[in-house]
Amino acid sequence: MTTARNVQTALPAEEDERRGADITGLLRRREVLVVAVMVVIVAVSTAVHPYFWASDNFGYILADSMVIALLALGETFVMLGRGIDLSVGAIMGLSAIVVGFQIQNHSMTLLPAVVLGGVIGVVLGLGNALLVAVARLPPIIATLGTLGVYSGLEFVVTNGNQVDTIPNSMTNLGSSQVLPGIPEIFVYTLPLVIIAAIVLRYTVFGRSVYAVGDDAEAAYRAGIGVQRVLFATYLIAGLLAGLAGVVYLIYTSGASSTTGVNDNLSAIAAALIGGTALTGGRGGAFGALIGSVFLTVTLTAMSFAHMPDVWQPAGVGVLVLLAVLSDRRARDASVARRSKRRRWRR
Repeated sequence: MTTARNVQTALPAEEDERRGADITGLLRRREVLVVAVMVVIVAVSTAVHPYFWASDNFGYILADSMVIALLALGETFVMLGRGIDLSVGAIMGLSAIVVGFQIQNHSMTLLPAVVLGGVIGVVLGLGNALLVAVARLPPIIATLGTLGVYSGLEFVVTNGNQVDTIPNSMTNLGSSQVLPGIPEIFVYTLPLVIIAAIVLRYTVFGRSVYAVGDDAEAAYRAGIGVQRVLFATYLIAGLLAGLAGVVYLIYTSGASSTTGVNDNLSAIAAALIGGTALTGGRGGAFGALIGSVFLTVTLTAMSFAHMPDVWQPAGVGVLVLLAVLSDRRARDASVARRSKRRRWRR
């Protein structure tokens, strides 16, 4: 009888301990921490500049973050498999230029433009996939090479010209709001994030991506086609970068030979800030979206603080370093907690 009472009193204690661990784990999640910091930045910026919280400005921030969100989403797939893609900005720029000239010179409508942008992205992503998954070059070397090739093609395709005539029927998508503070372009982009989240969380392919990034050798021994998974992640990154080029056209109404030149670092930064690990195996689609909005909010706050635009790349670099350091501390803490649990079980 004494033992039974002890067991009964222990069960609620164990449940309370598990509940407390769940709450602690939630508070440790990168997405929650990033949202909390973003709220602080918005609150401080609004206190100094009340217009910062105006619906028009917040809608601008969301719309401005959608290009980086798509690039970061593709980067997330690659980084989850312990890769990197330094060419997503160039793919986005080349897609924007080619599609933009078709719209400007041949009156291409929106749906064919979206399809063309996606096809361009897949073709260029195929180049990265072949180099990494088939030729087995280190990802940083392969995509650094394609970055140079694709950036050079931007100058070849433009030939000194630029895209500057996009019809209002398209650009209105980048400026209009379905609700105060909610731009129309956000509504059209969000389903892609949701689809990516479902693929990563609930499909065999998504679980394989995590497995490859966590331990490629163990994934191979478990029967996962490691190279096929890596091949697919670079295709997805290319597809999303190509679509980002169309979104860029809609939002900015133009493109030039330097389009996307600074967006590679921004995409990687957004993915890192959102919780995707450089070492692979950890991260998610919604984290990429949150990281992109956070990055745009921070850069906008810097502008409201009258910091020169030339400081923005430095700000992005600082955020990357902070995200990497935070990721390392979180990883070390996770290892320590697992070791403590193993010792306790013994």
